[in-house]
Amino acid sequence: MQTAIDKTAVHRHESSLSVRSIARLVSVAAGVLVLSNAAMAFQIAPMGSAFESKLTNETENSLATVAGRLGVLIKGRVHEEITQIGMGCPIEPGSLAQDVSCSSRDLPFATPYVIYGVRWNDLPPFKLSPEEGNCTYLGKSCNVSQTIRFSTQPLCWYCLFKDAEKKAQTQPIVGCSKTKGSLHGNVMTRSHFGDLQFLHAMASEEGVHPGATRAKVLDWLEFAWKVSSREIKPDTFLRDIDNATLKEHFGCTQWRVSDLYILGRQDKLLPYLHHVAFGSVLHTVQDSFAGAHASREDSAPSGMCLDTGLAQPRRIVEFHTYGAQDGSLHDEQDSREAMTRMSAAEKWPDAVEATRNLSRFYEDRARWSEVQPYMQCLFELADERNDSSPGEPYRRR
Repeated sequence: MQTAIDKTAVHRHESSLSVRSIARLVSVAAGVLVLSNAAMAFQIAPMGSAFESKLTNETENSLATVAGRLGVLIKGRVHEEITQIGMGCPIEPGSLAQDVSCSSRDLPFATPYVIYGVRWNDLPPFKLSPEEGNCTYLGKSCNVSQTIRFSTQPLCWYCLFKDAEKKAQTQPIVGCSKTKGSLHGNVMTRSHFGDLQFLHAMASEEGVHPGATRAKVLDWLEFAWKVSSREIKPDTFLRDIDNATLKEHFGCTQWRVSDLYILGRQDKLLPYLHHVAFGSVLHTVQDSFAGAHASREDSAPSGMCLDTGLAQPRRIVEFHTYGAQDGSLHDEQDSREAMTRMSAAEKWPDAVEATRNLSRFYEDRARWSEVQPYMQCLFELADERNDSSPGEPYRRR
């Protein structure tokens, strides 16, 4: 059955503000895609780098115009900025709130491939079967012969996103773990609304013990780090990897590692897959410090992470789930203002500090066995912890 998004609100919006003026507003505001009520923390731009721009026939103005016509809000390059700072962009903690110089596009500190990976968790590429392509918006349907990504099929991408957002209210969106009443999703819809929300350091549903979510997050980080350290090769089948979470969520597929990360762009990105994987590690860790994704203790323990010499961060009290969250309250925690709120004269925000530390491990080509103690420390649970919920400050009223 064909799925279509209601055009009434869009036409009403266009009657009061032209598409061209929307595009100008989007461009001035630095054009960043934001999707409410989904498992996304800290914001990203619709186009990550000049390199990424070369991989699509869509111009940035056209993407901005689509975002404007869709009524998508405009926000900043928060994930990208955290990553650039963590990888050497020169700025002092005390000036971070006012100094936005590290948020510019195409800075040289993080490679464009790392930035591509940081954005991957929110915008993973995926394919549709012919029967899954019946999603039409503004007269444009999905081209199922091509890999789907926002930068190449923005109308299709958004149509699928909104359709999944609606259906996820009553049906679980899954991949391999099909049950009666569940809905088969693609990597994008599963990561935002379904069983892959651990990519964003969130639980997939309410009432999940924090230990279970932590185990999935750490399994994912082990896999992604091993790809970044080249311990897992790009042509390895996901089903063959000795990792419980990978087997549960991808064991039924015929995908290789390269299919998961760079589907449709293996010819251009395969030599840089380790950078992409490292970026995806950073995204998950950074998300864990966004309040709408996980609640942490008010203050950090005074000790150090075991076997690392690195300070222990605030421990996790609860992993949240997006389903019953208020989108605007969630979005506020994704903002640059929320990220910089924790900065002080001599102290980085937690997400920046963790990125700085992981970048040093990466530059030293550390293997997972060397990084694992710090990762476990980043996701240590508080003595008093709760099962997953929307989180009272973010609950939809």
